Amino acid sequence: AVYDRGCPEGIRVVANRALPAPSKNALLVRVKACGVNPVDAKGVIGDKLPPFMRGFARRLVDGKIAGFDLSGVVEHAPPGCGFAVGDEVYGAVPPFRGALAELVSVPLDQVAAKPQSLTHEEAAALVLPGVTVAQLLDQHGFAAGQHVLVLGASGGVGHLAVQVLRARGAGFVAGVCSAKNAAFCESVGAHAVAAYDADDAEKKNTKKIDASDDALVASLRSMVEKNERPFDLVIDTVTSHDARDASCAYERRVRGAKGVLRLADAKARDANVNYKKGSPGEYVVIGGGTAEWLKAGLKRVCGIDLFAKGRELFWIRFPGCRKDLDSLRALADGAEDTSRGIKPRIAQTHPLTSEGARAAFAALHSRRTVGKVVVTP
Repeated sequence: AVYDRGCPEGIRVVANRALPAPSKNALLVRVKACGVNPVDAKGVIGDKLPPFMRGFARRLVDGKIAGFDLSGVVEHAPPGCGFAVGDEVYGAVPPFRGALAELVSVPLDQVAAKPQSLTHEEAAALVLPGVTVAQLLDQHGFAAGQHVLVLGASGGVGHLAVQVLRARGAGFVAGVCSAKNAAFCESVGAHAVAAYDADDAEKKNTKKIDASDDALVASLRSMVEKNERPFDLVIDTVTSHDARDASCAYERRVRGAKGVLRLADAKARDANVNYKKGSPGEYVVIGGGTAEWLKAGLKRVCGIDLFAKGRELFWIRFPGCRKDLDSLRALADGAEDTSRGIKPRIAQTHPLTSEGARAAFAALHSRRTVGKVVVTP
């Protein structure tokens, strides 16, 4: 499936693509399933640029193959690489080489043995969200027992963040989602759920609401008071460049609610105790405006951190992610208590056709998908 801004949803399937050649640094994988993410539907770079440049960005990606995440079977493996023809694997391809295809070349440091407990569809759905969460937690010094708040807990990244946190021993995981998706968030492991639309429901029932009363913040405060402990980390999977997300003002509301988020421990930060970025007690987003992406890129490429203390836009790093895929497989396959394992919930599955790819992108553009969207060749 290639990007084409002249087509519905900006995507179409082509049949005359040149097949990838064998390489000493990569596997050739026959794809069984592809996980589709919001970044795919946005053309990879479109959400990282200012509005006046997005049309130009779409022209740049036209003709490039879409998708990052896949699960499949090895068709060719270089000698001594640790894989063999017939092995089931899952992993990520570099940008614009595309997972939405029947046969792909996957770098050896971006692929791992597929979790045996997961189907190909579930394994493909795990890659980008799972690696994002694993890297984010490692970078921010997460430790078992900590209390974490996940915003957008019913989405593709959010529902896996809840599961990974539980599997890694979080003391308390709270999710924020719509009231109708609260049961889903609880089913994937959230200890408690706060509905972001609680105020809307009250408006419908009472016809009026005190503008100074924030039901979401009140719910979070109630959790903190009950636990007698604030949240150590907030993972915000909602905030992005989109004005509809900015209107939620989650960061302002959470930080403004005294006592909800633990303040950064300056002494531990200065002593560099158990920290890579700084103290948990931080607010981490995975989307934002152009300026935020520039800061994230500068940090990732040059190691220069321009983010204010206590917050960051986290940017996933695919090269070398094999260790993250291995750790995710261990969480999926190794949990003696199945309630502590991880398993993506598949919201929709579509065929690798133009119509199927467009339906997948349309689902992501709707911003109402619960769980993950998958495409199968």
